Amino acid sequence: MRIKKVIANSYGEALSRVKSELGENAMVLSTRSIKFNKDQGASECSSLVEITAALDNDPHQETVAVAEETSNEKRWMSVDKGGEIRELRSMIASLLTQTDKAKSMGLNETLLPVYEKLIGRGVDDRVAARMFETIHERGQREEGNPFIGENHLAEVMKGAVKCDGPIRLESAGPKVVALVGPTGAGKTTTIAKLAARFALQQKKKVALISLDTYRMGAWEQLESYGELMQVPVFLAADRNEFSRIIQEHQDKDVILVDTMGKSHRDLDYCKRLKQVLEAAPQVEIHLVQSATAQESVVSECFKQFAPLGIDRVLFTKLDEAVDFGLLFNCSVRYQIPFSYFTTGQSVPEDIEVAAQDKVIRLIFN
Repeated sequence: MRIKKVIANSYGEALSRVKSELGENAMVLSTRSIKFNKDQGASECSSLVEITAALDNDPHQETVAVAEETSNEKRWMSVDKGGEIRELRSMIASLLTQTDKAKSMGLNETLLPVYEKLIGRGVDDRVAARMFETIHERGQREEGNPFIGENHLAEVMKGAVKCDGPIRLESAGPKVVALVGPTGAGKTTTIAKLAARFALQQKKKVALISLDTYRMGAWEQLESYGELMQVPVFLAADRNEFSRIIQEHQDKDVILVDTMGKSHRDLDYCKRLKQVLEAAPQVEIHLVQSATAQESVVSECFKQFAPLGIDRVLFTKLDEAVDFGLLFNCSVRYQIPFSYFTTGQSVPEDIEVAAQDKVIRLIFN
């Protein structure tokens, strides 16, 4: 195993040298910031970044021993070569303080508060690091100062947020849109808001279908909304009923489908739901997630519903959330555009088309 220590002016420069000398398969073992005075007696310190990386030269060796030194203690880890390299990097990064992580990326003192603000608002530290690295790379290409403050960072982050709402109707035949997601995310209320937008505000022909034959009161709730808006509501217990209802309402402009919420642990549910939805051609899938949910649960939901082919993500309960880094993390990680945000229980008022500016304002304000 080859171990290489590289010192450079910034994290991006050091990482480029590591990749150049050891290759793409090199593993970053540790990073640290080195402070020094340019002139003796100077009041301000400059800093360099040191990266220690390793490359395993023996393809038959099953494990490598990685030595780490932190807080004056030496830890030894046995790392399975078949495992994810990212897991090793995450373990090492977790031993650093947020300030150390920021300095290892080459951030100067004026930008540390910006970095800490992002982390405090729920932006994942690895996602934040990616944003700063993007700015650094652009700065190098443009031969300018890559870090010019919070406004510049906000613009870079804005470009990383994907939005593609609202729902676009078809020129011929109904647009079929299904809302899927976990229990309590707000699918039924959101269906009502969308139906009111199309039926009451845009004067479109709308039909509602519920596939939720299990939850007590789900059908009655949707039927009550339908009566108020004078929109027909149907209950489909299986694939055949769903297909029949779709065929009988080809005169509609949009058909909105409410589905049953299930725990992210129920992996078979998605297979059953997919079989039902495939009875209609080109169903647009919107994954509904609560902005108040734990990020680990949201991540599991993305995995659970991925087999359906998620077309859009719709975040609810923005009015109840405290931190909004979750929205940005999801946009960067999954690259699936947002469609709508909901901001309360009122129908139809508390829904809006998702916008990049909205996400950035929520994070920085």
